Amino acid sequence: MSKKTDDTIEPEQHTEDLEKPFLQALKVRRAGNINKAIELLQQVLKGDPRLPEPHLELAHIYLEAERFDDAEERAREGLRWLQQGGQWVENLKQNVVLSHAHDLLGQILQEKAATDEIVFGDEDVFRALLKESKEHFETARTLDPKNDHANFNAFFLNMEGDAGEA
Repeated sequence: MSKKTDDTIEPEQHTEDLEKPFLQALKVRRAGNINKAIELLQQVLKGDPRLPEPHLELAHIYLEAERFDDAEERAREGLRWLQQGGQWVENLKQNVVLSHAHDLLGQILQEKAATDEIVFGDEDVFRALLKESKEHFETARTLDPKNDHANFNAFFLNMEGDAGEA
């Protein structure tokens, strides 16, 4: 445990103070209280916006609520901090967490591409979203070959690409 010196808190103590609301957010989310989970995750991020896991949890919540722009923003922010070595939860291997983040962003982009606004809109936007989605699934699969979700989606998008080029 870190010690408080003068008026500063050492980094370990700082993140320890944010752990409780983060774990509470996960608990209330599982219980179905999405608004409270969002509130707690935002509280954690207000305490330290560099923590990737709260961003990724918010991305999951927004994806489930079909708030694709918000989900994409949170996933990109979480991935950015992970790529800078900012992993907070230490009980998972870095490649697994990075794989999860790329897989999540791939899923968000894939589902965003499937909305009527995109499907019936600009074809270039549709193709760009699918292309980037595929790239994230491929990266996720490379980082963690056991990531079944990324494996399935990368395979599926490869089949679509092959069929579209034939």
